[in-house]
Amino acid sequence: MIDIFISHPTPFNDDQKMFLNLLKRRLSNYGMNAVNLGINNWDYRKPLIPIKELIIKCKGAILVGLVRHHSYIGYEKENSSEQIESVHKYTTSPWIHLEGGMAYQAGLPIIILKEDKVFAEGILDPNNSESYILSFKLNENIVKLSDEIEQIIKSWVERIN
Repeated sequence: MIDIFISHPTPFNDDQKMFLNLLKRRLSNYGMNAVNLGINNWDYRKPLIPIKELIIKCKGAILVGLVRHHSYIGYEKENSSEQIESVHKYTTSPWIHLEGGMAYQAGLPIIILKEDKVFAEGILDPNNSESYILSFKLNENIVKLSDEIEQIIKSWVERIN
């Protein structure tokens, strides 16, 4: 099995759990072993060092931006002439950005999968990322992965092998 690093928020609902299980089974079918600090590696140290050590041992990385936080209303640059009001803004875990940056610095081939309603910022913003960002509907990928996700995984696996 080839170790690949997978970054995702801890799933908190059945759809997220089903999607991640489906994705990990698919990766396993390709001979890929999905690792991260919370799945099968624990360390007594604060997380950045053991995450770096894991990433260095991996041949690729998958970043999965799933919803973690929902703001009903928020303001960027509040009380300025550039103030922007956002309504129903969904964001993911900040660890996606940290671990994604570490994988990028390590030179790993990266796949980025972003739940469609997650706000495109940081590494999830196509203007900031060299990797293709595939946006998907979570509820349409809990029984079977879409053909688009299947194709991007296959292409990525071919690059790693």
